[in-house]
Amino acid sequence: MNMREKILNIASSLFDSRGIQASGVDTIILEAGVAKATLYKHFPSKNQLITAYLRDKSDKFYAWLNTQLASKKTESLELLLLLCELMEQWISQPEFRGLPFHIAAVEFPEAEHPINQYSVVLSAELQGYLCKIARHAGAKDPEALGQQLTILFEGAALVERLAPNSGAATRAKLAAITLVRNAV
Repeated sequence: MNMREKILNIASSLFDSRGIQASGVDTIILEAGVAKATLYKHFPSKNQLITAYLRDKSDKFYAWLNTQLASKKTESLELLLLLCELMEQWISQPEFRGLPFHIAAVEFPEAEHPINQYSVVLSAELQGYLCKIARHAGAKDPEALGQQLTILFEGAALVERLAPNSGAATRAKLAAITLVRNAV
């Protein structure tokens, strides 16, 4: 692991456990065992570190999801049904703490703040991804289905963050399955 990855991993762990705002640069430096100059060499500002954290979390999620979807070699309705199962599985993990871009948007609520703006980009990216899957599966209106699935899964993620083990992920999956069956 290179120094950039080490700093990002430490920051990610702190952001996940303590919150983004509560994890100051000095704490990250101390935990990573690096000099302030080293951190700023790799991440010129805390906002850039936060953006890298959010990107890394999203990339890891999409890599996991793509691996799971590709392993099944299925198309059309079955692909969308599998997607619903996977979203439930992901949100239901014991270590699930919510969507990082939701948490970041709450911690940086000003619409003009770069972290809030990047969170909006990541939410749109999720919707675009779900629209792409819907299109690939042959949905009649892939944009509408992608948006509906985004609303369900982002909502379930928020409810599970606030009330773990509430069953929101399962209920969202069941609602999504109904939408999917009507959309293909």
